[in-house]
Amino acid sequence: MIIAAILITTLNEAIRKRTFIIMGIVTFLYLVFWTVMLNYFPNTSVTHGMGNQFRPFAIQMVTKMGFQFSAMLIALLTIMLGSGAIASELESGLIQGILTRPIHRYQFILGKLGGLVLLACTYATLLFTSILVIGALFGLSTITSLTFSQILSGWLLYLLLPVAVLCVTIFGSVTFKAVPNGILMIFIYILGNVGGMVEMIGQYVNNNSVIGTGIFISLVSPFQTIYSTMERIMVPNSELAAGAMAGASLSGSGKPASIWMFLYIAIYMLGFVTLAIRKFSRKDIS
Repeated sequence: MIIAAILITTLNEAIRKRTFIIMGIVTFLYLVFWTVMLNYFPNTSVTHGMGNQFRPFAIQMVTKMGFQFSAMLIALLTIMLGSGAIASELESGLIQGILTRPIHRYQFILGKLGGLVLLACTYATLLFTSILVIGALFGLSTITSLTFSQILSGWLLYLLLPVAVLCVTIFGSVTFKAVPNGILMIFIYILGNVGGMVEMIGQYVNNNSVIGTGIFISLVSPFQTIYSTMERIMVPNSELAAGAMAGASLSGSGKPASIWMFLYIAIYMLGFVTLAIRKFSRKDIS
């Protein structure tokens, strides 16, 4: 009950923040921009003149752009809301009044995390659904050809991304102040994109050292692995466009992630939550 109360309070506080309102406006503008792009790009005489070989490439590129930038929006919102979730209350001293009540510190961490996870997953679901609906309305073959299994798997991976980001951000919120934590988390998220590109380059030049560097970066920042797996499910490349799309991808392209990588990601998330609880339990807030 205590965790649920903290969860609801955190959820209400996050919704009232100006950050959430601004990101809502940015998301709306992004969806408008993507709608306009779908209206003009795939349906122009240029793409129709590409023929049966290159038109799928153009449609896949537009679809991937839709998912890639939406994933960035989700990660940004998650970091902005989570970076100060605990740090701001530590700085203001509000935490002292809260913890004088019969509340265990682990309950406070889990309540904060739960509230932000619920908000991030709701936001991600709405954005994911909007992209699919808009794409279907414009008849994108990459969207209309999706099976229920693909949509369900893609949606779950789409939700996993902000949850994984939050687990690390909460630990940072216990350890650092809000602004440094936000900057660090943005760097770590971008680092994952770099890791994917480094691994792709290593495979292209057939250099095991470069590939190993990319894999190591992906272990430090596995967020790109989550996204790229979702992208492979939602936008499977045609035989002709596969190579070109790998190079055109904003996120790089390596080999598909194995079940062991996702097991590592689960341990990675649980590890950071555990570290956050342990550090907060030992933190002097007097």
